[in-house]
Amino acid sequence: MGRTPEPVIEIRETFTVPATPAEVYAVLSDPEAVVECVQGASLGATHEDGSIDGMITVRFSAMRVAFKGRFKLDLEPEIMRGTVTASGKDRQGGTKFTATASFDIASLDEGAAEVTAAGEVVVTGRMASAIASAASAVVRRMTAEFVEALSRRCASGSAMIGPVGASAGPVSDEAGVGPTPAGSTLSPAGRSAVAVLLLHGFGGSPSTLRKWGEALAEAGATVSVPRLPGHGTRWKDLNATGFDDWAAVADAALTSLRAEHDEVYVMGLSLGALLAMKLAETRGPDIAGLVLVNPLVTAVAGTPRWLGLAVMLRRSARAVAPNDASKPGTQDVGYGRIALRAAASLRRSAAGVVARLAAVRQPVLLVTSSDDHVVPASDADLVAAGLTAAPVRRVRYANSYHLIPVDHDAPALFAESISFLQAHGLVKPSA
Repeated sequence: MGRTPEPVIEIRETFTVPATPAEVYAVLSDPEAVVECVQGASLGATHEDGSIDGMITVRFSAMRVAFKGRFKLDLEPEIMRGTVTASGKDRQGGTKFTATASFDIASLDEGAAEVTAAGEVVVTGRMASAIASAASAVVRRMTAEFVEALSRRCASGSAMIGPVGASAGPVSDEAGVGPTPAGSTLSPAGRSAVAVLLLHGFGGSPSTLRKWGEALAEAGATVSVPRLPGHGTRWKDLNATGFDDWAAVADAALTSLRAEHDEVYVMGLSLGALLAMKLAETRGPDIAGLVLVNPLVTAVAGTPRWLGLAVMLRRSARAVAPNDASKPGTQDVGYGRIALRAAASLRRSAAGVVARLAAVRQPVLLVTSSDDHVVPASDADLVAAGLTAAPVRRVRYANSYHLIPVDHDAPALFAESISFLQAHGLVKPSA
């Protein structure tokens, strides 16, 4: 009798990502970034030959199988191609696999990229037939989840945007931002004297702040836009983080900027504004001023009223307005679900930040929308009432919703922010 053929799972997938080929390649060529986009995956040790240990749990119908193994990624950046070889077994050792797959990236119109993935997985052992029979549906499901997370990740790289005319070189960004503009006021050390730390909102990403950061760079500032932990991939990742994690990243970014610049301003949207206030309370002398846009100090719309009980019963709630902009065609990179554990951490910590606002003495520009479907209008009033020792200027925009940096009033916000910098030390770049 002939030998029974080993089950083979074929991979033939083509999908479109709304990002440039360079941005997509930057993510797909980074194992840590890829793992952020794959539900249930994690990395282990890296070996001398360049191979990496990894684990992934895959759901096959009613069955969940945890695999562990080793993979190696070989890259051809000149043609934006990568090849992955992997082998391993399930944690009980009853099923083994070997896999080879490649990805190719091609350019499409309007800054999009087409990714083609092809390969095969050979499965042997006691669960091989069951796994292979469910593989087609699993591959489709996992591909859809991966593409959604990859799209967010490509649009959500932390950015360091250099000032116009800076000698420091091009923009540095995890996902490949565009070119750095050229010509600005520099300090004697050949760098911009002023830096801005831009912090994004809860469930959002740096992409919301990109145009704002570019406008500030055009005015002569160096701008850092970090991606906060748990953001830019899947809402489930956000539930594994909390306020202390977000504050630590913001604090580290401030430390980096303060080491290289004479003055640092912190500007933030929503959660980013809350983090900016936290930094001002704990590191006041390191911050020259704050711009707070629709600050979040209670909870985003859609968060259950009895949040403590809700966290015990479920992991998420539907976001009421994940793309809250009045400008037609605006597409923000944010989560459609509220990660409830993360929301509970935010609420607990926000109360403490508000209670200590009297410690903030820097000048503050407080910006709000007349119609915000994400953050209650009373949140900004709480902030204004607490800033008893700081000079505060309030500005309200009538033509934008929560996401002012990508809405109708974005140019006005940018101009107001630049005027704020210029009023407190930033010299206008020469024409």
